[in-house]
Amino acid sequence: MALVVVAEDDSGTRKLVSVALGNQGHEVLAAGDGLSAWALVREHAPEVVVSDVNMPGMNGFELLQRVREHADVGLTPFILLTSLQERRDMRQGMNLGADDYITKPLRPRELIDAVAAQLGRQAMRQAARALQVQAALTEALEEQAWALQEQYEQRLARELSEQWPGQASGEDSSCSHPDATVLFADIRHYPGWLAELSPAEMGQLLKRFYEHSGDTVHLFGASALQFVGEGVLAVFADTGDASTTAPHSLRATKAALGLRNAAAGMAGFVQRQFPGRPLPAFEVGVALHRGPVAMTRMDGLLGGNPQLIPVGETVVDAMALQRHASAATGAITLSVPVLRSVTGAVRPVARYLLSLPHRREPMDVCTVEPLPG
Repeated sequence: MALVVVAEDDSGTRKLVSVALGNQGHEVLAAGDGLSAWALVREHAPEVVVSDVNMPGMNGFELLQRVREHADVGLTPFILLTSLQERRDMRQGMNLGADDYITKPLRPRELIDAVAAQLGRQAMRQAARALQVQAALTEALEEQAWALQEQYEQRLARELSEQWPGQASGEDSSCSHPDATVLFADIRHYPGWLAELSPAEMGQLLKRFYEHSGDTVHLFGASALQFVGEGVLAVFADTGDASTTAPHSLRATKAALGLRNAAAGMAGFVQRQFPGRPLPAFEVGVALHRGPVAMTRMDGLLGGNPQLIPVGETVVDAMALQRHASAATGAITLSVPVLRSVTGAVRPVARYLLSLPHRREPMDVCTVEPLPG
């Protein structure tokens, strides 16, 4: 894994680059202009810099020149991003010492391969100088290698400019879904984390968890998203969107499996951010329930954007289901209405009746695992 500084003034492209490299296990620091990127390079001495050419203040060529003239970071591999119309200017970049350039529209796989190639060359240069044989790029991709990663990057590239569906910009009234699947996921052993981390450190952990979980449920077409304490609440409904044609319970179940895999990838972040600390294992519990969900409009506080908030018995049941379900490591718990909708997509592990404090009758639930292969 490598530390990569990204300089890109377009927020959509900046997010796409960050997510594509982050999915390969790299740590990414992103800036919206050349001056901010230069400050990041000086402070963190990254393994690779990826920079747009045209940016306000300091452009990519000027940033490249600053890097090459600095004694401590002068040998850092530098990749330029440019539009097809700017290709004639690439000779200037190569003369200044750029290692590679990529044309827009950006293809995530091309960027990943270019960064990997620069890391490989840098590793060989370091090995030659130190007279040691080092394996380049030894970190495995298994932590976050799940089947729909390519679809994730493609969909994210299309939708970066859109608001979350749950942020009800321009909507004048509440609405409801007669049938929807509610997913609730939260961090297990949360009191243990609170006991070991300061408020600022806990904020860093939650921010990383929110980013990973939000991207995952967005991938599978969540209609609404809310962060609730240490948890994430997402609503999946059949809305007629051509990009979410799969049934909502199936999409929600796949999102749950993706959240479990994303949680496994948090282990590396915890080790890097809090080395040597006696922390609990990072685990996420996920529960899904199906039924009617009402979306009530909440006007933004202090002039903020209004939002549609999911409410109703189905939402309450889903949150209670997760908080009172079996605490098996990595367990995903489905209510039976959801289980019946995804037969053949998961493997049932244990079915039981779960008593919840707010319900007179127990819920029929089942823990599940993904099918082999």
